[in-house]
Amino acid sequence: MQCGDYGRYANATNLLSQSERFYLETDEASALIDDMEDRVRNNWYDVARRSGVSEQDCEKISCAFAYPGFRLLAAKQD
Repeated sequence: MQCGDYGRYANATNLLSQSERFYLETDEASALIDDMEDRVRNNWYDVARRSGVSEQDCEKISCAFAYPGFRLLAAKQD
């Protein structure tokens, strides 16, 4: 799903780039992104395990929920 100036790039910068489309001030959008990132980072494993995902599979998918690239500056794609 395209959500910002950088297309489908799953990155905080990309999400913030179109915050006005959702009638959010940049500070408000940034706080929402920070909160959601924190919730996902701290809860994804427990949710996955309660849903029957094995520890081995959790290890395999862990980088999809908490990855350093989420906070890297995005390079705009043409």
